[in-house]
Amino acid sequence: MVWLVYLFQFAAVGIYYTFLNVYFHAIGLSGLQIGLLNMLSAIVGMVSSVAWGYLGDRTGKPRFIIAGGAAGALIAAQFIPAAHGFGLILLVVCLSSLMNSAPMTLVDSSTLVLLGSRREDYGRYRLGGSLGYVLVTLASGFILQGSGLAVMFPLYGGVMAVFALAALWLPPAALHLEPPSLRQVGGMIRQPVWLLFIACVFLTWISYNATIMFLGVSLNALGASNSLIGIATIISAVFEMPFMFYSGAFLRRFGPVRLLVAAMGLMVVRYFLLSQMPSPEWAVAINALNGPAFVFFWNSAVTYANKLAPPSMAGTAQGIYSAATSLGAVVSGLLTGWLFDVLGPRGIFGVLSALVFVALVLFSAGTLVRKRSQN
Repeated sequence: MVWLVYLFQFAAVGIYYTFLNVYFHAIGLSGLQIGLLNMLSAIVGMVSSVAWGYLGDRTGKPRFIIAGGAAGALIAAQFIPAAHGFGLILLVVCLSSLMNSAPMTLVDSSTLVLLGSRREDYGRYRLGGSLGYVLVTLASGFILQGSGLAVMFPLYGGVMAVFALAALWLPPAALHLEPPSLRQVGGMIRQPVWLLFIACVFLTWISYNATIMFLGVSLNALGASNSLIGIATIISAVFEMPFMFYSGAFLRRFGPVRLLVAAMGLMVVRYFLLSQMPSPEWAVAINALNGPAFVFFWNSAVTYANKLAPPSMAGTAQGIYSAATSLGAVVSGLLTGWLFDVLGPRGIFGVLSALVFVALVLFSAGTLVRKRSQN
């Protein structure tokens, strides 16, 4: 059931987030306006993800929160085509972000709680999400090419409805007798190891989120069709599937810290190559690098956050990690919208490569200092 939950969750992501900004671009919004939408909705997601994670730990009933959040997100999304004017679009997008942050935070934490000491096997269950993303994103690219971008919203709603029903069938997570207090949460995140981790996640996610938001828009501006955008987007998910399946072996062999370093290195190379591509067709081959890069980064970060947290704070830890990615998306939304307007569809990726390089140096240096202090 966990595998199916991931399947439908990321099938919905493949429909909605792959083409949402392409839709905004098609209805005449500027790069700066698209960036503002993503920035402000990310602020909502940043705050709400911590709240949803904490609520999941307090109640011990994350599956009901996941299902409720999915239902709210799918309903909100149906109002986007009817919203006229930037203000109304912003309101609906923020409401969708508020509700969608519940499943985005709690599905991972619930899976890790259910796995217990086998958390390195997380990737084998998350593989369902990769498969759902590949199949649905590829199909929706061709569907939207012929039917128009507005069809994405009812398609997304249908998949999210199935996801919500599947979430209700998740096994119940154990309720800890002593749920965390806010003081315990504050004490956990003030540790140097947490601060270093969150800072690097924040910097990396500025670039990663920018690519999610503007890869399709950039390819569209370079003359790519919706079907090519879909292929370029899903190729990374195709290549991530074998790495996702064997991610447990990678984690046991190398550990989350080394894999985070490897992931950031691959991201630096990917963004640099995107900045240099002579035509949009090159994005298909370049995006193959995102397969191992995403798996190594996401699985290692989720596992690392869970490892750093006490058992009673698994959901809260994932909420804090999600908040760091949302904060990166906040900065990314405004920064990359402006960069797209100023530097164009290629120049934006050169800046993104430099940002991840800074995160890579910071994380590597901080880890080395921490190891020497422990010896």
